[in-house]
Amino acid sequence: MTTRDNSGRTQIPPEIFEQFMKQQEQKAMQSVQAAPQPTMTTVNVSAYSVPTDFVDLPSQGKFYPESHPWHNKKTIEVRFMTTKEEDIITSPSYAQRGVIFDKLIESVSVDRVTASTLLPGDKVAIILNCRKNAYGDDYEFRSICGNCAEVYDKSIKISELEALDIDFDAYNITQNNTFVVETPLSKNKVEYKLYDSEDEDYINSQTETRKKHNLPEDTVSITHRRLIVSIDGDTNPMTINTFASSMLLRDSRFLQKSYLAVKPDVDMSYEHTCKECGHLNKGGVPFGANFFWVDD
Repeated sequence: MTTRDNSGRTQIPPEIFEQFMKQQEQKAMQSVQAAPQPTMTTVNVSAYSVPTDFVDLPSQGKFYPESHPWHNKKTIEVRFMTTKEEDIITSPSYAQRGVIFDKLIESVSVDRVTASTLLPGDKVAIILNCRKNAYGDDYEFRSICGNCAEVYDKSIKISELEALDIDFDAYNITQNNTFVVETPLSKNKVEYKLYDSEDEDYINSQTETRKKHNLPEDTVSITHRRLIVSIDGDTNPMTINTFASSMLLRDSRFLQKSYLAVKPDVDMSYEHTCKECGHLNKGGVPFGANFFWVDD
């Protein structure tokens, strides 16, 4: 075995060696600090801006409470439909529940709103705007002549459908956004409200329930019970239910006409002269789930 002789090597005292290492560390740090640092490039990718449009509300915002986003708003802002809205209108789940239009309105509205709190006529105005901006102003549909049963095609311009012209100042509107009329025969002062989508859904569901159970149709009475707020100042639900179920026919018709006269809505009526028999057909533009199905 060979023994290594280290006696000829120079021995460095520990304190000097430690000082030397500290000097090397300081030089290394100074070198790193002096070296140019890599520059960070920030890429500003802005999100795609969805265009918006403005819709005139048939209600002029008059009948929404102060806490509602559309209170006293004559015009509201809505977004154009995107692939997000296409998912909504093609959703089997929404179709089965009958909430396609409600979900669509909530999605495109710039204001945060709940569709069930909206007046039906205002909802129609928004849906028409969505259809126009997504697929164009022309809307074609088929109908049947009321005289000779001939099938005919009809085309309309959505932009030409306007809100009904209602002079709200000509009616007795209370501070609670309700109306008061006096029935012609019974001479009762009936206070009623404009029903919103929640009221509309309730009336429809009650009607369907009675049909399923083979019960007599009670749509008029159900509608009156839902709309009437008070009878001669009496707001007791029992009083209202009894009155609605036993109204004289003339008084009932009078109340229905009074309601239609002040109901904010879009005029969806059209006329068509049949080419086969010359009959003048009058009707309303069909407005169903297939309203958004367009063949390219």
